[in-house]
Amino acid sequence: MIEGEASAPIQREPTEAPGGTAGNPDVPRPTAATVTLLAAAQSAREADNHSDAVSYLERAIRIEPRNANLWIALSDAHLASGNTNAANQHVRKAIALAGSDPSLSRLAWLQLADVREAEGNLSEAKAIRRRYSRAPG
Repeated sequence: MIEGEASAPIQREPTEAPGGTAGNPDVPRPTAATVTLLAAAQSAREADNHSDAVSYLERAIRIEPRNANLWIALSDAHLASGNTNAANQHVRKAIALAGSDPSLSRLAWLQLADVREAEGNLSEAKAIRRRYSRAPG
């Protein structure tokens, strides 16, 4: 990122639970194993151990492969380690899984903005943030 040319990534709050939102009864609640793995991944991220975070998230995704929040978290972990190709691939999966859930879709698109910014595509990142920062959810 070139200093002064792009805004800082928007801080996003996760949805109520890693598996879905309170307003969408069609999304199953996350399993205890997934919640535990997500917590372990967060601890690893806080310790700057991105490879462990990725491993925990990949295990969680094997348990719940249709959980868009897990794919967003995996994209973010790859982005933190500098792997923009993997981050892009995983956020695209999250966008597809989010479907018509506005909260999950917003989170996924804002993650894509972070990926685009890391790739140096500041104009696309800015356009995505402008569109999804105002979106409800």
